[in-house]
Amino acid sequence: MKPTGIIDAHIHAYPADVAADPAGWGRARAEGAWVDCVAPEGGKSIQGWAGPDAVIADMDAAGVEACVMLGWYWEQQDTCELQNAWHLEWVRRHPGRLLGFAAVQPGAGRRSVDALERALDSGLCGVGELLPQVQGYTLEDPLFRRVVEVAAGRRVPINLHATDPGKGPAAGPRTPLGAYVRLAREYPEATFILAHWGGGLAFRGSGDGEELPANLYFDTAASPLLYDPGVFRRAVDRVGAARILYGSDYPLMLYPRASRDTGFGRFLAEIAAAGLTEDERAQILGSNIRRLMSEGLAPARERV
Repeated sequence: MKPTGIIDAHIHAYPADVAADPAGWGRARAEGAWVDCVAPEGGKSIQGWAGPDAVIADMDAAGVEACVMLGWYWEQQDTCELQNAWHLEWVRRHPGRLLGFAAVQPGAGRRSVDALERALDSGLCGVGELLPQVQGYTLEDPLFRRVVEVAAGRRVPINLHATDPGKGPAAGPRTPLGAYVRLAREYPEATFILAHWGGGLAFRGSGDGEELPANLYFDTAASPLLYDPGVFRRAVDRVGAARILYGSDYPLMLYPRASRDTGFGRFLAEIAAAGLTEDERAQILGSNIRRLMSEGLAPARERV
């Protein structure tokens, strides 16, 4: 496929045995929060499932050059290491098309940092998605701070889950948006990506009258479930196109009232019609994450 330059900075992928029985798989590993999210008992799930080969097929259909597979905010370090092994296998199977961030559970002790360093040594090119409220630590925890230092030292991004306080429980547990901003200010040498438009920071600002720190970026994961298409123009006008990363949250069903489709095409069409200039679209759809990846590990430069 001829490269188009589109890079999705936020997807998730799982092997077939997880998709076959997500609730059973998660409960067997004491990952109750994940089960509640992807397979709620008595509720309707909008979670889709895709392994690496299905991801590649959907990418080809939509003209997506590469995708960044994010880890989950697992409660158990064993699950983090299992997912990192999947990511490493799939990155090697599809070089240049799939990249992988490392999952880590900072609450698990020194072992978690050692495992993170091994994963990055082996070819993963970022950290996250992390969510302290689910994983059971705080942003002040020394081991979390050590994770930040490892990522900063290797010049790879850290993705933090963020929820909009105005969207209610359906958007997930409340996240400390102000504390995220303070963290970025405290570690100017680190690169932070706040998922889901940073819970609104990308278009509302921090609320303290100060500019958001330059090392804070925002991905657009799950945007159609949360905001109207005008969010792109509002965010670009607030923080600039250079700080926004296209992410879909694939294979989530982004338009569940209209379709159970989990592909990339409909959201990309929405972005194309969002009133952005050609240069703004190019930055959001690939140039920005390409730049962040090229500033990190050599293997990431080779893949992207």
